[in-house]
Amino acid sequence: MSRIAIFFLLVIAPLLAMLLALLGVETVFTNPLGGFLLLVGLAYLIGLVIVYWIRKERFWESSRNGATIRQEHGDRSFWLITAGMLAVFYLSPVEYLYITAFLPRTPFMAAGGLGLVILGVVLFIWARKTLRDNYSGHISVKAGQTLVQSGPYRFIRHPAYTGYLLMALGISLGYASLAGLVAVLLLLLPGMVYRMNVEEKLLAQHFGDAYSQYMCTTKRLIPGIW
Repeated sequence: MSRIAIFFLLVIAPLLAMLLALLGVETVFTNPLGGFLLLVGLAYLIGLVIVYWIRKERFWESSRNGATIRQEHGDRSFWLITAGMLAVFYLSPVEYLYITAFLPRTPFMAAGGLGLVILGVVLFIWARKTLRDNYSGHISVKAGQTLVQSGPYRFIRHPAYTGYLLMALGISLGYASLAGLVAVLLLLLPGMVYRMNVEEKLLAQHFGDAYSQYMCTTKRLIPGIW
């Protein structure tokens, strides 16, 4: 991962996490998603201290030992995904707090959004635990890396991204945010498609026919659909 991306994760992201926690505090009494934003902001700050400053782990890299064989250069997919997630997570509560509603702000919308968020978090955690030391925030392939086809990877090739998408949709709908929904469609989804293309190209080069066969039997984000 490039130095500027690492600087973002270690310096800029903690500041953004504090801002997200503040947005959570501002909305927690009128919308249950405020509690989620507060938890996410605090979790990043606490996790950064524990993982990077105490354990000295480079959390953006795979914990698997071995040389890096292939990797994305330039971190373009990281920036595209980050831009989409930031737009959704920040524009949605800001619109909710300061802009006249374009969409109906009802308890049903808030509860439905929270349900999607919970589903997305559960799916992301499941995918993360299934990958174990194959997980990496930076797209790369290391020597000895295995092709994971268990857990949620039996049904779709990118369950963690499906989790991100569910969370983003949940935040947008829960806050009844038109800006958030537009950001999902115009920023997050295109960024995900680009990142999936980069990731699949590297995996296909590394695993060959095994990955080609895996692609033929699974969809990308939505089981049986796409």
